[in-house]
Amino acid sequence: MTFFEELWFQIGASSAGALGVLIASVVLYQVFALILQVAGPRLSANPSMLSFAVMALLGSLVARAILGNTPTLVGGLIAVTTLLVLEYLLGSLRPGIGRVFTRRGPRPTVVMIHGHVLRWQLRHLGLSEAQLLTLLRRGGVRHVIDTDLVILEPRGGLTVVRRGETIDERLVRGVRGAGLVPRSLLH
Repeated sequence: MTFFEELWFQIGASSAGALGVLIASVVLYQVFALILQVAGPRLSANPSMLSFAVMALLGSLVARAILGNTPTLVGGLIAVTTLLVLEYLLGSLRPGIGRVFTRRGPRPTVVMIHGHVLRWQLRHLGLSEAQLLTLLRRGGVRHVIDTDLVILEPRGGLTVVRRGETIDERLVRGVRGAGLVPRSLLH
């Protein structure tokens, strides 16, 4: 084996290997996106050390599986390029897909009204009341009863309407549980 053949063996990829990396990148991108779609709100709202470790482990398993039996430079470049192209394409298609499908992924959700926790909404999101209270403290809420409306956003942030405040009706459109919001809180 010549020097260049040995070098290509170390950093290159055969046609079958390159195609394998391409297919694995596409399939595992979709699987990972689905996992984030389903578990995203829970993981974003209150990431525990365990959920962080699980996501890191999933990421490393996906990365290893994408690269195939023998990770190489060319295989890595194919994987990175494929993932970036998929992210770009899906990002630019997302507005169009949203018009076709009514479910667009995680939606903001009403989780409290007039200081009362809507436990069934938390169960739907996979959150506990203790996790919600932690988020409220982080958001600067000192007294639960001072909150007239709390909406958990898809990435884990909170929208808090405090006692005496109102919210523009347009801002609650598309929010899961918007029908529960009292008219007195809408402007």
